[in-house]
Amino acid sequence: MSSPDPRSGRDTHQSFVDWDELSGLDRVVAIQQAGMNVLRVETRDNREIRITAWFDRHVGRYVAEFEKRTTIASGGQQLRVWAQTPAYAKCVADDLVSCLEAAVLEVDRPVF
Repeated sequence: MSSPDPRSGRDTHQSFVDWDELSGLDRVVAIQQAGMNVLRVETRDNREIRITAWFDRHVGRYVAEFEKRTTIASGGQQLRVWAQTPAYAKCVADDLVSCLEAAVLEVDRPVF
């Protein structure tokens, strides 16, 4: 596949992941694309991770930011929110697709 959304046909990047079948991934069970630069990833161990690839104009590269879905208590209610997580290594790439792919591969590894 050439991009996180293979139907886009916008990029000729060679991918190591089959984005439709998720072959090549051990822990990722679902990927939803929420925008051109945002993915929501679900794993076998029930992690929900949102990946946003930002273009850093200062360095001219894309940088991935990771957020995990978590539950917090507020006013006696349980709220599900996205919170930044340092659990994943920084992913930087020259193009958007490479950045998102590197980030998904990072989420696919075990977290201790």
